Amino acid sequence: MAVSEIPEHTPIPQLLPWQAEQWQRLSTQWRARRCPHALLLSGQPGLGKRAFADAFSAVVLCAQPQDGQACGSCKDCHLWQAGSHPDFLRVEPEKVGAPLKVEQIRRLDNFVSRTSGRGGARLVWLAPAEAMNINAANALLKNLEEPAASVIFLLISDSPAGLLPTIRSRCQSIVFPSPPEEMALQWLRGRGLEESAAVRALPLSGGAPLLAAELADTKCEEVRQQFLQEVTALSQGRVGAVAVAGRWETPPEHTDLGQLLQFWQQWVTQMARVRSCNSMGDTQVMALLQRLPGAGEGSLRALFAFYDQLLQARKGLASGANPNRRLLLEELMIRWSRLFSQ
Repeated sequence: MAVSEIPEHTPIPQLLPWQAEQWQRLSTQWRARRCPHALLLSGQPGLGKRAFADAFSAVVLCAQPQDGQACGSCKDCHLWQAGSHPDFLRVEPEKVGAPLKVEQIRRLDNFVSRTSGRGGARLVWLAPAEAMNINAANALLKNLEEPAASVIFLLISDSPAGLLPTIRSRCQSIVFPSPPEEMALQWLRGRGLEESAAVRALPLSGGAPLLAAELADTKCEEVRQQFLQEVTALSQGRVGAVAVAGRWETPPEHTDLGQLLQFWQQWVTQMARVRSCNSMGDTQVMALLQRLPGAGEGSLRALFAFYDQLLQARKGLASGANPNRRLLLEELMIRWSRLFSQ
């Protein structure tokens, strides 16, 4: 089983400002001994769901919580921080982007069937939940249908629609929306990010502050600008769709294909917003929009249709289905170029 140990002396995560409501709800249930046996933490990437799950796991296992948080100093906290707590199991794919396999889920049986090592609750931390293949999902379902006493499953998902409905129905849903823009910008400024960099990165992250902080990294910014130049050149007919797809099939370091498609989605969103609201936008996005044929609803329908194609492509990548990336990119590049040649 892929069980990721937390490095020694790892601090217990602090709650993020936009997680207060979810924490209040869940901690109230826990203190009242009404915590469900399965929780589904969902929301787009970059909102801190995994850190939230870590913080909740730590306080559930803590022998002497203080002010609703894990104390960080008892033996249980030390064991959790060292990644060796006998009542905590972290399950992840064997490598980034790989599926969660049925063998990994079946090995949960030993953990959930034994008695608690420290006399309290036991927690299974599993992410990304949508990475389970169908056999793995069915194996997990058996545990959810017949929950063992004192076991709490924490399923973390960026795309809960990729889970079996029967799994979703057996979990209490904890949804993490994007925080208000000013709250997100304030958090980014608190991390030392310049205002201009934060304002550029936040829309590209879909409003997710942690992802925005990553995107504001200089090397990531360089990759994003290079990709924007390529899709701009494609819209101008200066490069071919197949050639561009070949160059970006394996993205440079500091990014991945899913992120590239998210950038693309945000540019399309900005184009649609500018055209529908007759407003101004980013200079480079405005340049793309000026080349787009048509006006009004006709051109917007084409943009929305392409946006949906990007969304489906991202879902395919996130599902662990392992689509042919070269063909996926070629199709998107061809459809993009056609938008500007109608």
